[in-house]
Amino acid sequence: MIIKAPAKINLGLRILNKRDDGFHNLETIFYPVKLFDTINISIVPSGSDMNSIILKSEKHSVPLAKTNTLIKVIEAFFKNFKIRDTYLINIFLEKNIPIGGGLGGGSSDAGSLLRYLVNFFKIDINLNRKLIMDTALAVGSDVPFFLIQKPCYATGRGEKMKILNNFVLDYDVLLVNPNRHVATKWAYESLNFDESMNKETILAGVEEFDLSRREIYVNDFEKVVFDKYPELAEVKSSLLECGAAFASLSGSGAVLYGLFSKEDSAGFRKARRLFQSSGYFVFPAV
Repeated sequence: MIIKAPAKINLGLRILNKRDDGFHNLETIFYPVKLFDTINISIVPSGSDMNSIILKSEKHSVPLAKTNTLIKVIEAFFKNFKIRDTYLINIFLEKNIPIGGGLGGGSSDAGSLLRYLVNFFKIDINLNRKLIMDTALAVGSDVPFFLIQKPCYATGRGEKMKILNNFVLDYDVLLVNPNRHVATKWAYESLNFDESMNKETILAGVEEFDLSRREIYVNDFEKVVFDKYPELAEVKSSLLECGAAFASLSGSGAVLYGLFSKEDSAGFRKARRLFQSSGYFVFPAV
C-alpha cells in the first residue's frame, strides 16, 4: 500500500497563552499543500509472538528508531486499540517534506498512517472517534489535523478543529527553505511566554481567505526565528519583492511560503529561479 502524506502551511499562527501542562494554547489555520511524503507499507501476520517494525528511508537524516513518528503512532495504535494479533510491518518512507521546516512532515506521516491503520484494522470511526484523536495527539500536537487533511481553524494545542469548507487559497504557492532547520522546542522556549500572558483570538471567525485583512495572519514565531536566522527574513522579503501577494513563515520554520496571484506567473517564475540559483529547497506547491 502507498500512502501520501501531505505537508501543511499555517495561515496565521498566534500563541495565546501557556498552559499548566507546559504546552501552549494557540490559534491557526492549517492548510494542506501539494507536497507529499510517500509511505510504502505492508502489514502481514508475523508468525511469532511479537510485532516487528522494519522502517527504512532513502534519506539519512530520517530517524529510524523509536523517535520516528511512524513507529510512535503504530505503538500507540496497537496499545490503545488492544490489537492482540502480531504483525510484521515493513515501511519505506520517501521523505520529501523538509525536516524542521514547519510543514508538519513528521506529524503528517503519523496522521496519514493512523488513517490507514484505522481502515486496515476496521476500526469503527463513529464509536472510537475520541480514542483515535487521543492516539494522534499522543504523537504530536498537530497530528490530529492530518487525520482530516482539509483547511481547518485550530485552537488548543492544535487538536480542536473546525473545518473551513470555504477557505480556499486561489494562489500559486511557492515553498522555500534556505537549507535551515528550526527546532520547535527552541522556538517555543524563545517566545518567553509566561503564565500571566494571555491573548484574545482573532482568527476564530474567519471563513474565507481575505488579504484585505492580512494583518490577522501574523506568525508569532517570525520575530524570534528571524532574529536568529536573518536569512529567513531575507527570503520573506525576496518573495514579496518578486511579487508575492503574501509571504510568511510556516509553523515555527524554517520553510517560508509565498502566495502569488495566478495572473502573475512571471513573478512566480522569477522567485523560483532566484531561490533555485542559491541552492535552496524550492517547491511549487500549486
